[in-house]
Amino acid sequence: MSYEYLQENVIPVPLCKVVGRIEERVVELSPKDEERAARLHQESIVIDFHNHLTVLPEDLKDFETLARFGRPAMGYEGIKRSGMTACLCGFGGSMGRRSSPTPWQLNDLIWDLGIRQADMDHHQAAVIRGYSVKDILEAKKSGKTAIIPHIENAQMIDNDLDRLDMLYGLGIRCLGLSYNSRTTVADGCTERTDSGLSSFGFKVIERMNRLGMLIDLSHSSDLATKEAVEASGAPCCCTHTFAQGLHKNPRGRSDILLKIIAERGGVIGVAAVPNLISHKEVQTVFDVLDHLDYFVNLVGIDHVAIGTDAMFGDHVGLHRYIRGFMDMTKALKELPATHIEFIENPGQWPNITRALVARGYADDEIKKIIGGNVLRLLQQTIG
Repeated sequence: MSYEYLQENVIPVPLCKVVGRIEERVVELSPKDEERAARLHQESIVIDFHNHLTVLPEDLKDFETLARFGRPAMGYEGIKRSGMTACLCGFGGSMGRRSSPTPWQLNDLIWDLGIRQADMDHHQAAVIRGYSVKDILEAKKSGKTAIIPHIENAQMIDNDLDRLDMLYGLGIRCLGLSYNSRTTVADGCTERTDSGLSSFGFKVIERMNRLGMLIDLSHSSDLATKEAVEASGAPCCCTHTFAQGLHKNPRGRSDILLKIIAERGGVIGVAAVPNLISHKEVQTVFDVLDHLDYFVNLVGIDHVAIGTDAMFGDHVGLHRYIRGFMDMTKALKELPATHIEFIENPGQWPNITRALVARGYADDEIKKIIGGNVLRLLQQTIG
């Protein structure tokens, strides 16, 4: 459990189960294919390009209490079950709001980084801090998961370029330029207009390149995405997105943008977020793979990955709660599905490998998708 190094109870509300919150199904394979999937998952570098490892309250009415208390719990039991070698884990945002009801405040982000990494350091049987490719390889040797800090929104930079250096020094290795709405750096994907990068934003791109910080465009506007890729001296990415060609939604990426990212050496992660990838009432990991197949056919096997954006708890219930103050109303107008079957939480990651086997991907292709492509990108960017 989180913060167990402390004597007193430090979580103010009951948390949901990390394992078994809902009935968890396993992708069914033949015995031969199950053995193959298990082998691939065990021997591969498995990287979730973006997720949230925090545990939500049992009752989401308690979410504000937990978010403002300032001690988010991590789902260590689920992390161990996942078989992930590494992940880019989201810090800050809706859960990291200790001092303000508004997300992405600098003080809150610093607190979130410090308090959660203190907790991680007391769970070294499961996780290690991840700041480099070397840490990922070390995690693979030791059977642990390297947690690479990721921020989805550059709002807390304001107009101070040196804050990038400070964030890098605190461990941030991947940064989103905007989260749906406009920042001083770039417009977001659901902003009323699209002015792309600001003049300051071009300076941010240059500084991130110099630092060795990966540029994430998952939530940025179309023009900001195009301008960032063209301005960057290093490959960029979308850690968690989906194909607008399959599901029209402002949070997805168009074919043109996907090609631009890939042509410059970038990698595109497929999200497993309920109701962003489909309008169906029942959505499964195979709906996620439909978007993956689309990406593969469009940009090639070397430029795709999985960024589940999963967490431990009721993801859809959370969206109902936060979509107003997180600028998500345009992207999540309707919420027909309750979860993504087979990959409802990060602990179910082996089902992604099983589903790729069931979908007919070859071993070398699966290894690229579940981690190899992200590892190559990180070697080129964060080092």
